[in-house]
Amino acid sequence: MVAHFRRSVSFSNTASPPPPPSSSTSKTCGRRIHFRSTSLPTRTHPILFQLKYHLNQLKSHWASNTLPDQSFQFDRVSDALVRLRIILESLDDLLDLAPSRDSLRRHPDWVEKVLEDFLVMVDVYGTFQMQFSTLKQCIITAHLATKRKDALKKVVCLKGLKKSSGEISKLMSFLQAIRLHSSDVTGSDQNTDFELVGVIKDVIEVIIMISKAVFSAIYGSFETQKTSWMMGLKKPKREKGIKELEKGIWSLRNYNDEDLNKKMMQHMEECIEGIESGSERVFRSLINTRVSLLNVLTQ
Repeated sequence: MVAHFRRSVSFSNTASPPPPPSSSTSKTCGRRIHFRSTSLPTRTHPILFQLKYHLNQLKSHWASNTLPDQSFQFDRVSDALVRLRIILESLDDLLDLAPSRDSLRRHPDWVEKVLEDFLVMVDVYGTFQMQFSTLKQCIITAHLATKRKDALKKVVCLKGLKKSSGEISKLMSFLQAIRLHSSDVTGSDQNTDFELVGVIKDVIEVIIMISKAVFSAIYGSFETQKTSWMMGLKKPKREKGIKELEKGIWSLRNYNDEDLNKKMMQHMEECIEGIESGSERVFRSLINTRVSLLNVLTQ
């Protein structure tokens, strides 16, 4: 048996799901209860109900009030990462149920393919952590160079930011290469198998959707928006960014108003810390979920 990362007790700021049908379990002091049951993971099972609820909430929340040319607020990105972690932890809980493991053991080839998908996602988030750490260091150095009025050092750092954000944007191609294998269980006569496979497929889809949006927003925040010298030409399409990051970069390039720049840089640093922390938790949750899937085949 492969061991999990140690999971700390999680307190979520997201809305709690309503009580599932025929269940006496509830939330206590905002803490998510981890259900352990020997019953089949049917539509009314508390863990499955909770997982589907959070999947629907994340899809709905992310799709609402999103304008094509409007930057994201950091709170929106942070909330998506928190919800993504909760979804992965709920899936991990579902995989701990004996009936869930029995269902998946009937489809070892499909589980092997899903394990490959999760390995890709783990690698992507591991690389993201490294690139984001480099990006963070460039921001810190650029800020110091601005204070010391070292223009050359600042230019070097800004180029480093653009390069790191470009490397982050390349990670989206690895996520696009993931293929969902929902048709591999068509020969099964177990309804619970179909439902479990469908939920895992939905989880992977949501991970890809949110991750691509976050990576794209980070890249868009550091992308220089070019202007046209000629009338009548359209500006090139620009990726949506994160407002706090965009304003922080603007303050590095325009440092006349020290008080305003200080405020923008503070918000930018809080945004950087939040993304780093949220993505690290998602990374660890991805590893734990993959371990649970691996244990299905090895226990």
